Amino acid sequence: MKRLIGVFLFSLLLLGNVFAQEAKILYVKGKVSIKKDASAPWEKAKISTMLGKQAEVKTGAKSECTLSFDETMKNILTLKENSWVKLEDIKPANISLPQGRVFALIDDIKKVEKFEIRTPTAVAGVRGTGESVEFNGGMSIFKCFADAVYVQGLGAQGQSLNEQSLLEGFGINVDNAGAFGQAFSLSEGDLQEWRRFEASAEHIQRDAERTGRDNRAGSASLDELKQDTRQDYGDTILERERRDEESRERCRTVGNETVCD
Repeated sequence: MKRLIGVFLFSLLLLGNVFAQEAKILYVKGKVSIKKDASAPWEKAKISTMLGKQAEVKTGAKSECTLSFDETMKNILTLKENSWVKLEDIKPANISLPQGRVFALIDDIKKVEKFEIRTPTAVAGVRGTGESVEFNGGMSIFKCFADAVYVQGLGAQGQSLNEQSLLEGFGINVDNAGAFGQAFSLSEGDLQEWRRFEASAEHIQRDAERTGRDNRAGSASLDELKQDTRQDYGDTILERERRDEESRERCRTVGNETVCD
């Protein structure tokens, strides 16, 4: 018995690790394509699709896609239009951004252990909850909207050059050689865009939670229907057996014939 319990608990642990190594698509707007691994074809993105490491996501013009990196949807990433990310790893989260712009809202860093976004010229990791990262024309642009972000410049061979902490309310550029520019204050336009992202993220999370509850309720209703069907079938069998028994009690054998009252 103890061995069976141990095997069961180990199976649950394996399942937990599997779920921890996938990101889930929560929201799709416009033209969004996904590639589940290096050998897979590009296909249309769909809500609730699970993506493992080495998966890629691309958005077209006026398009967006939001991913969750944990089952409680506390750590999410939104790709803005004309963006491309590669999920190098899920836990710890390591996202490559060859092109475009993303927003990250990380409310429970322990769920993903670490959360880094890498462009061709720099890498940023959250120490707090909110950032945006953009790579365009050889320039990386990092903006910190909540708590703090650390940024490392990268050399031509991808080696780390230097590191700088970016505090809430500030941004910084990193050029194509991995060199830092001067930190700058975020504009009111930047802050408004972040507030819109936060509101959108909250709405997406609520919708996903509601859909999950509806699916669980639907599954429970289906289970109840199956149980009722099984019960009805069982009652029918019992009733048939009862009638057969009554019939046998009313009948007797006389000579070579069966006589029933």
